[in-house]
Amino acid sequence: MRRIRVGLAQVNPTVGAVEANARLVMAGMDRARALGCDIVAFPELVLTGYPPEDLLLKEHFLRATQEALARVAADVEGIVAVVGYAERTEDVFDSIAVLADGAVRANYRKMRLWNYGVADEERYFQAGPGPAVIELGDARIGLTICEDMWVPGTPASEEAEAGATLLLNPSGSPYVRGKGLQRERMLVQRARDNLAAVAFANLVGGQDELVFDGHSLLIDHEGCVLARAPQFDEALVVASVDPQAALTARLRDTRLRPPAQKVLPEIRHAGRFERPAHPPVERVGLGR
Repeated sequence: MRRIRVGLAQVNPTVGAVEANARLVMAGMDRARALGCDIVAFPELVLTGYPPEDLLLKEHFLRATQEALARVAADVEGIVAVVGYAERTEDVFDSIAVLADGAVRANYRKMRLWNYGVADEERYFQAGPGPAVIELGDARIGLTICEDMWVPGTPASEEAEAGATLLLNPSGSPYVRGKGLQRERMLVQRARDNLAAVAFANLVGGQDELVFDGHSLLIDHEGCVLARAPQFDEALVVASVDPQAALTARLRDTRLRPPAQKVLPEIRHAGRFERPAHPPVERVGLGR
């Protein structure tokens, strides 16, 4: 099982500027593909900007977001991209779409809505139904969004029990003093608890009274930070994780074995994706 080359696209979208945000995502995908990434993750609600607030009560805005997602998906080739957007179906969901081969191939809906402090997500969103994993080649990847990983347990724990060795976490996590270190320690602990690598892709920039600091992270299953994006600056961080190392570690740690037998049939498999044909590159790249 070869390493997965992961790109974390730390970008600064503008709330409501769906077309401009879509161009930002397409440019990031092009750069990640040029750097040999197998998969690139963009932040939470990157297409709408965060937080979109009462724009989510307007049907024309939700339609424009869906149309922009389709246009972005049509541009995807030679890479898998994970893009945050507001999904309108029977309700509105804070979702991520998994894009590959010119189309939306899978999606995941945020389970744990952030509804304290400066956030009011329950006003706008319905909570998602449950955990989900995708297959990238022979590696299994768990899907989460921001708050889903701020507390122990599902969905991350159940996705790991179902065999996920990499947990993706597109986020919109705003800055307060000391937040970067606090957040990094938390994500390191989640990686150790679940014996799974964690890819955290955060927003950067300002929106009214909120400031997003970036500080995106790629952490291995032992809690070692493999790559760290700068604070308060756009960047594309690229590094590789070894899914086989996490599987091997689980042979020596029996915590995940009995739960896995129970949870595996219950976790939604959202899609299977082929690895890009380009050879893996082991250097770490940082672009701005």
